[in-house]
Amino acid sequence: MSIDVRKNVVDLSRFRDNSRQELIDDVSAKAFLLLRQSAEEHNLPIKDVLMDHLLGIGVVIQAVEGKEEALRCLHTIANQIELS
Repeated sequence: MSIDVRKNVVDLSRFRDNSRQELIDDVSAKAFLLLRQSAEEHNLPIKDVLMDHLLGIGVVIQAVEGKEEALRCLHTIANQIELS
């Protein structure tokens, strides 16, 4: 009798990817809550704060990774918005 060992193997790479994504989601949520709270404390529109933050992120990515990578990241964001 042959046992299919593939059924007993745990795909750790998928688990790591899911755990990593959960951590990224958690950090992102905390950052958003901090931005929202700070905007409210200063009576600023959250949209303006988020836009400035997004611009800042793009500028940092450009400085660290280069213009092409910054544009690729922003294009990925635009594609996600179009798909939703």
